[in-house]
Amino acid sequence: MAGDQGNSKRIVTNTIVLYIRMFIVMLISLYSSRLVLKALGVDDFGLFNLVGSVVALMTFLKSTLASSTQRFLSFELGRDDSQRLSKVFSVSLTTHVVMAAIILLLAETIGLWFLHTKVNIPEGRKLAADIIYQLSVFSLLVSVIALPYIADVISHEKMTFYAVVGVAEAVLKLFFAYLLLVIDTDKLILYGILTALLQLLVNLSFGIYCRIKFKEARFRLAYDKTIFREIFSFSGWALLGQAAVVAVSYGTGIVVNWFYPLAVNAAMGIAHQVNGAITGLTSNFQTAFQPQITKSYAAKDYEYMDNLIAYTSKISFFLLFIVTYPIMMNIDYILNLWLTTVPEYTNWFCILFIIASIFNALSAPLWIAVFATGKIKQYQITVSTVFFSDLIIVYFLFKLGFPPVTCMVVKAIINFIVIFVRILFAKKEVECFSAALFIKNAVLPCLISALLAVALTLPFYILTSSVALRLAITLAAGALSILSAYWIGLNQAERQQVKKMFLSYLHIHNERKESIA
Repeated sequence: MAGDQGNSKRIVTNTIVLYIRMFIVMLISLYSSRLVLKALGVDDFGLFNLVGSVVALMTFLKSTLASSTQRFLSFELGRDDSQRLSKVFSVSLTTHVVMAAIILLLAETIGLWFLHTKVNIPEGRKLAADIIYQLSVFSLLVSVIALPYIADVISHEKMTFYAVVGVAEAVLKLFFAYLLLVIDTDKLILYGILTALLQLLVNLSFGIYCRIKFKEARFRLAYDKTIFREIFSFSGWALLGQAAVVAVSYGTGIVVNWFYPLAVNAAMGIAHQVNGAITGLTSNFQTAFQPQITKSYAAKDYEYMDNLIAYTSKISFFLLFIVTYPIMMNIDYILNLWLTTVPEYTNWFCILFIIASIFNALSAPLWIAVFATGKIKQYQITVSTVFFSDLIIVYFLFKLGFPPVTCMVVKAIINFIVIFVRILFAKKEVECFSAALFIKNAVLPCLISALLAVALTLPFYILTSSVALRLAITLAAGALSILSAYWIGLNQAERQQVKKMFLSYLHIHNERKESIA
């Protein structure tokens, strides 16, 4: 019990720190994006996102290794085996160096061929596109090598440092965006240079911190056949899932470019940024919980793990819905206030992107649980097939003449289907997990409470054109979302848990005030 209380207090503290980071980063990033769009213009902004998409097709290697490394480091911390922890880190770091070399080879062969032959680049911007591509490759290589250090910080749950780096990165982005406005040169190339420099500084900070704080974080070429086989097997299957996610997220942008002008890519780029800023709500929350889910599985504390899965799923859903529903209602006003030029389709891209992310937030803790078990082969094959179908469906719908927003409609539907795929695999692989109870106690309450809030407010918002009434309805929608989430979405035990988290926050806040005094 004492251990659970300590874990809960640590989760609350980390969640608070990550939320402070998220709000600061979100505000700065949104304003920075406005300055960047103003400096670059719609076409160059779309070109930057498009060329970045070509590089991102290879980032599934990076993302796969990141999730694999964090899983194994958290697992060893849960088992409290420092010797094996050092071996795991060393093997992971060596693997990342090798993987960076492989990415470089692919980028300078297949990647360049794809950029020059398959991407629609306007005349006169091919040199700029090549420079942006090479800078993006450099950023990718730096981040791949630094991933074990970032994973180590998260596994040790050192979220304060993680938050400080995130805020510093956002401030530098704002400063670099300002430089775009005042320096008279090719602003697209300058933006690429500044972005690459930022990635170098951020990743260096994680490496230096880990070397100072953690004994296992030392650069050494190491090879342990057993550990390498475990990590390689896990990473290999995780690779398939990440390839599907990246192919859909960034490959869709390339498919859009085949059928529509660069302005549509700019709209997608803005929607990506809006969605990324907003989904920080749940990603920060889940980042605080993820090491605990893996550690509890390693320690065979299955009851605590099961409670974490259900609770994290529901809170993730409600955190995202409560914040985004009023935003979706007022998306046109917000975009016009934020941006000097709003590309066509940006509003619907944002709305549908957010809906897809809400569905993903509900089921994300399930994949964390499945990954904790290490049994991911069948799961990855199935989920990857579902995700890849998204890109194929979008391509053929575009061939039939469907509008650009079709890609986001398909994405939302696919993410809803993935909820039930993840439930089935969690039932199969995770001890003490019941699919029927999860649907009854998590999925249905979330959907019912959200639909109730929408049904009682959205029709009134649509039927009125009064600014004052729309503001009042927006406030009512936010209040009703909170009330329905609390009284319908959460059961009695979960409401008590929310109260405990709130009281724990007050306790932590008071302790800090007393220490300052």
